[in-house]
Amino acid sequence: MTDVELTRGHGLRHLLIIFGIAALVFATVGALNSKLNPYVYDQQAIDLAAQGLVEGKNLANYDPNIDLRALRASQIEHMTATPDVVLFGGSRWQEARSEIIPGGHKVYNAFVSNDQVEDMLAITYLLDKAGRLPKTMVFSLRFVSLQPVADRTTYDWKQWGTEYAAMAERLGITPTSYFSRAPIQQWSGTFNMAGLFSRVQQIDAAKDSPKLTTEAQTDHLDIIAADGSLHWSKASEKKFTKKFVDKFVDNEILRAGPTRPAIDRDLVGVAGKLIDWLRDKGVRVVVAQTPYHPDYWTRIQNYPFGETLHGLEAVATELAAKHGAIAENHFDPAGFPHCAPEQFVDHIHARPPCLEDMFKRMPDLVSGARS
Repeated sequence: MTDVELTRGHGLRHLLIIFGIAALVFATVGALNSKLNPYVYDQQAIDLAAQGLVEGKNLANYDPNIDLRALRASQIEHMTATPDVVLFGGSRWQEARSEIIPGGHKVYNAFVSNDQVEDMLAITYLLDKAGRLPKTMVFSLRFVSLQPVADRTTYDWKQWGTEYAAMAERLGITPTSYFSRAPIQQWSGTFNMAGLFSRVQQIDAAKDSPKLTTEAQTDHLDIIAADGSLHWSKASEKKFTKKFVDKFVDNEILRAGPTRPAIDRDLVGVAGKLIDWLRDKGVRVVVAQTPYHPDYWTRIQNYPFGETLHGLEAVATELAAKHGAIAENHFDPAGFPHCAPEQFVDHIHARPPCLEDMFKRMPDLVSGARS
């Protein structure tokens, strides 16, 4: 064997050793992330939690940063009864508890984080597949719900890429390409070393452990309730001081104010086709917005971002006129007695008293009757 061949052999072995070590590190990080973040990476743990929710228990966790889409999908699959009303949108709806909604209806709050129009198709597909289409679906439009895919900076919707594509085909719509909807970011997150380190620190500092419980609130664990809504822990609620919220409002004005997210007209058409399909199935469709923090709403009118928000209100009105949805636009908190600054945890997330005001002004979600 020549010196060149020996050198190449040693180089190849070194390369294989490096690859082997890297693979071992990635596998270890992935296994630890799965163990320490079961409600993000462990489908079996998510299924057990979903079964507990169906049985009327609440899921208490360190925080609400779990794979809500996987949890919603599993809970829908395990349901033994069909909800009267399904609320679907982003975290703006997170504190919409069933007891604050008039009518005594069985309500399932299926909110997720960073919702897009593709999520609306996916949740509809999941409900229909399980035979759980409700009497009424309530959708809402986030500031980037209808943003072109190429412009997006959040990728959570891709978790439901398969369900979105299946529903798109039912609607006669060509879904985005597999590459553009593949949840690559979520797959890679399993092997995130920084995320693992943060999780270890969080667990080390935690004063309680995740569990299924009948409690509606705990001292240190946030809760995803059986009806899907979020209940903050006592410790979390203490963080939402006036100083905290005012700073959040100021920062969001500076961050988002100069931007103007686009509204893709093709995606407006997708929403319209989904509404038509649901109405053909006998489902009432409401397109509702939740109120913004009063100071934020007043100030954002002077920025390009405010134009996008008004554009979304116009889309809701259009969907009502052309597709028979019911439009309830409530970005503006004026007229809601409890939508005062102290009833927000930041610029956009309203507390239950504010959301209750909103629902009281709406027609009955099932009958359509005005109170």
